[in-house]
Amino acid sequence: MGILRNEFSWSKSRNETFQSCPRRYWFHYYGSWGGWDWQSDSRTRQIYVLKQLHNRFAWIGVKVHKVLEELLHQLKKSKSLPSYQSVAENLQNRLRQDYRDSRDANYRVRPKRFMGLVEHEYQLPVNNEEWRALAHQAQTCVKNFYQLPLLNQLKNLDPSEWLELEELNSFQIDGCKIWVSLDACYRSDSQIVLLDWKTGKSEKADHSLQMGIYAMYALEKWGIQPNHILLKEFFLTTGKTREHEGKSLNLERVQKYVTNSIQQMLTLLSRPEQNQADESDFGFTEDMAQCTQCNFRKLCPKWHSGDSE
Repeated sequence: MGILRNEFSWSKSRNETFQSCPRRYWFHYYGSWGGWDWQSDSRTRQIYVLKQLHNRFAWIGVKVHKVLEELLHQLKKSKSLPSYQSVAENLQNRLRQDYRDSRDANYRVRPKRFMGLVEHEYQLPVNNEEWRALAHQAQTCVKNFYQLPLLNQLKNLDPSEWLELEELNSFQIDGCKIWVSLDACYRSDSQIVLLDWKTGKSEKADHSLQMGIYAMYALEKWGIQPNHILLKEFFLTTGKTREHEGKSLNLERVQKYVTNSIQQMLTLLSRPEQNQADESDFGFTEDMAQCTQCNFRKLCPKWHSGDSE
């Protein structure tokens, strides 16, 4: 096995972390590097463990996405789905197991194996009713998935028409690797359809950057021009759908945004060619709301200096 290298790349989530707080970004992408090794120093190991944590809302999104991925693979293979009742019961059992694992701090020993929640690590006050509401939200997402008219079309797809299902892939912008993971993608006549599952409650967020990245990826991967790309967002908590035609997206603006974001990240590196970063070069956010949501606040100098009060 070759030596693992921390190579620079870009993704929508990496950009969001950088924009939320440069120091948080350093913890996540640099301070944690090598922390999977039990022989790493204690601070690196702790950063690595904290990096794996999810807040309770992201946790629900992860679990729902995993269930839908499994269902679509089964649909692709057998043209059928198990009953909603059996899937809902299985999901509930997974959530309960995750909750117990997190509550018991099993993630501190095996952070990649066991779910860890920010709420348990920092002993945040979340009452039982709030936990039950989250479980209900997850069940609602899966129930609304089962009620999508789209499923009839997906059942009739030939296996060759399926293109991707939750695969981590990449393409290049100005020589930089851009990571992309499509929830689902298939061919429909001369068109490529990209599906994106949304498990949060807000339908007002602007997802044009994400949709633009997907369209640019499809253009490079399959040579499909934007006017033959259809992107569909499914808001599973409400059952609503929003569509974007590729030709309506300003891909030039998306590429410019990504290029600027890459340059901002590279500017803070002490040795950009080696992707080396010094912690002290990464400042702190002024938005205290970001601090209260951060995985790394127990290690962050700003949080302990009194500036977060």
